[in-house]
Amino acid sequence: MRVLVLDEWLPSVCNSGKSIRTFELLSPLARSHSITYLVNQAGIAPPEQLSRMRDFGFEVICAPRPLVYGSLLSIFFGVIPALFDVLPISVRRHVSQDFAGAVKRLISERQFDVVHIEWSHYAFYSQFICGVPVFACTHNIEYLSWRRFFDVMRNPFKKALGFHEWQKMYLFEKRIYSKLDYISTVSSEDASILRNEFGVNDVCVIPNGVSISYYDEVANEPDLCKIIYCGSMDSHVNQDAVLYFLREIFPLALERNPLIKFEVIGRNPPDWLLRFSSSNVSFTGSVADVRKYLKSAGLAIAPIRIAGGSRLKILEAFAAGVPVLSTTIGAEGLEVEPNTNIAIANTPAEFATKIVEILTNKMLREKLIKNARRLVDEKYDWSQISPLVESAWQKTIKNYKSKNERIKIEE
Repeated sequence: MRVLVLDEWLPSVCNSGKSIRTFELLSPLARSHSITYLVNQAGIAPPEQLSRMRDFGFEVICAPRPLVYGSLLSIFFGVIPALFDVLPISVRRHVSQDFAGAVKRLISERQFDVVHIEWSHYAFYSQFICGVPVFACTHNIEYLSWRRFFDVMRNPFKKALGFHEWQKMYLFEKRIYSKLDYISTVSSEDASILRNEFGVNDVCVIPNGVSISYYDEVANEPDLCKIIYCGSMDSHVNQDAVLYFLREIFPLALERNPLIKFEVIGRNPPDWLLRFSSSNVSFTGSVADVRKYLKSAGLAIAPIRIAGGSRLKILEAFAAGVPVLSTTIGAEGLEVEPNTNIAIANTPAEFATKIVEILTNKMLREKLIKNARRLVDEKYDWSQISPLVESAWQKTIKNYKSKNERIKIEE
């Protein structure tokens, strides 16, 4: 098939859950299909990322947009006009005339069998697509993340931002998804929301996964006083999880065992988080290979409060042979069993108690590790999941044809 993919950046960098998922799903398909990757890259795309995409068989076209960095507050005050816009701020920040022009030009000049929209925000550009079936591969129910952000924020400005994004994102998703030919979610829970709240029935589940063999190449050398959190630290979801842990959970764990160390692995940690650095707390920033960090840990945690979708970081820890302790929200979307292949805790006191228990209880650790590995072996290897995208493209084309035939009959 001839496929046009719309995305915010090149996924070949593989330094976030989103980019890992995208690259693992699409790179195998680029060998057998003609995939044009139109990317709204922030800044200039690094040559090594372009080269890697082309080596896998992608045609890459970049429509650069200005770099936009800053805290949530700076974003909030920097886009005051967007408060009166119908679009959520987080969508408006990705709107580009150059990118829209590139979409229209490619659609008019070439023949594509399907357009693949990678990430909900880029469904905005579906309005510029005519005569081609459109499929959206979502990573979260975005409004749900913003609603949870609103629920947990205490800062009044951030809380106002959360309410604004929650309300407008709900309307945006409800409106835009109804216009698409087919949509995938990462979990059955997300798919149910699309069906029950948005009235969208043309939905399938393409779960997150992990490259299991990749983690087998490095030996485990766990430090039973070391816990880690993996995630892009320029994401407000990960920032909130780490802040929540450092403020409310870690002090309780240290009371029980002062030797415990906490390491945060992920790009671009903000200065206000780095201030928590101490003899017990460290931040790595970007790392070339996450495996050695994972496999040196006694425990991986996911104290997440505001996300939707499902967490690649949990599947990576499962594959790496590291026990995982998560909140219920952090483990959403994964077919896990509490106390069998994952530990769950939802209050600071309970979370701290579980940390100490897992680090000191050898039988519990081995049970969690063994069962978690069995789970990813059976259900979450990328090689089993990538073909679902090809099936989704075929279903998108079928739905598009059915809609057109129905319109012709009605006329």
